[in-house]
Amino acid sequence: MTFRALNHAHIAMEETKPLARPCAKCRAQEATLDSRSQAVCSDCFAKFISTKCIKQIAILGKETRVPGHGPPPPNTAATGDTTSARRYLVGLSLGVSSSVLLQLLNENIEFQLARGRNAPFELTIVHVDASSSLSLGSQQQQSDNAAEEILSKYRQRYPRFDFRCIPLSAALSLQTIDWTALTPLTLPDSHPSKSPAGRLSELFDNLPSAASRTDTLRLFIRHILISTSRLERCQALLLGHSTTALAELTLSETAKGRGFSLPWQINDGALPVVNYSSSIKTNSPEVPAATAAAAAETVLIYHPLQDVLRKELTTYATLTSPPLTALISDLQDKTIATSSSAVVSHKDLSIEEVMFRYFAEVEENYPSVVANVARTTGKLLRLDGTAGGENTTTWCGMCSMPLDEQGDKRWRGELGEEEKTTTTANGTAATGGRLCYGCERTTLG
Repeated sequence: MTFRALNHAHIAMEETKPLARPCAKCRAQEATLDSRSQAVCSDCFAKFISTKCIKQIAILGKETRVPGHGPPPPNTAATGDTTSARRYLVGLSLGVSSSVLLQLLNENIEFQLARGRNAPFELTIVHVDASSSLSLGSQQQQSDNAAEEILSKYRQRYPRFDFRCIPLSAALSLQTIDWTALTPLTLPDSHPSKSPAGRLSELFDNLPSAASRTDTLRLFIRHILISTSRLERCQALLLGHSTTALAELTLSETAKGRGFSLPWQINDGALPVVNYSSSIKTNSPEVPAATAAAAAETVLIYHPLQDVLRKELTTYATLTSPPLTALISDLQDKTIATSSSAVVSHKDLSIEEVMFRYFAEVEENYPSVVANVARTTGKLLRLDGTAGGENTTTWCGMCSMPLDEQGDKRWRGELGEEEKTTTTANGTAATGGRLCYGCERTTLG
């Protein structure tokens, strides 16, 4: 046998040499990652994450069929929207989960366009800038510039999408919050001479603890996203909550006394929108603000990443081309690093941070436990209080979740209920609205 023949035989043997650790799914590539007790290659792992997301988007697509192709989207009757494309609003926190969600949605659109089809949906991306609203003077200007600088990177990478940056102070003008229920904190018109950022900063300064500030911040951001979704006539609001984030939210909301609201906060579906504008104007004690009926319009809220763990999304962020890690804000990275560090003092530790630390360890060692928490919560039913076709549910003036009358009494124990009154800017007395137990503890301590 000649040297050339020997060389060809050696190459053939190298090509047919079995893989040391073949991928459990495709069996054609070397496994480099571990995914749910399976050794997989990077391509199969990325496909797994993408499939999980697109499966949820397909379910949402059935709920938001365009006019003329099935049942109309939930907001089209009220708004007169006759668009031929679905419009979704995506909440972008600049973190790993929401960034991965944006990447997966963009890939889905590119896949459909490459096959000669129209884009399946249009996206409006909204980032609520909390840092700018809680800073004053030069610090506020620096925060505004930082948020815009980060968003400019997203705009360059995803030019087809519309990106918005909304300050947290926009929450002060929302009519989905019963501001009379938040006394004795402050009302939006209590200090008309101050800027919105200044009034919001005062409100947060009056909160009793770090846990209260974190809870209020999350609720305000949620209100802004829901209101913006309605304003933009979007047919659904997409949130980047992973399985881990939903599990954290489940335990934290239960610990705060909002367990009854979990089906509305965790599960996908239509969320009734409560409008307190009329009750705030009348300030009538005969018509308490917290008993305002839910509006006919509803907002669809979906969590496309609900079947994916946070650590899986973090891995996926390193596999995209270019990696998503270049987009994720430095502030988010520092927050994760701080939350993962050792606890020196629990004084300024919120319930959310406690849950983050807990599930970071559970997710690493017992991922099935994390999934069980989220899936069990997903089986809870929404008791909408509908009787004879009329909605009789009473809603919390702060979190806009239904009140659990008996449950709130059990949570309060011997604390009792406090009747809150305040004086508006024109000198008239206003009766405070109803709050759930969790929001009462957030505002009163």
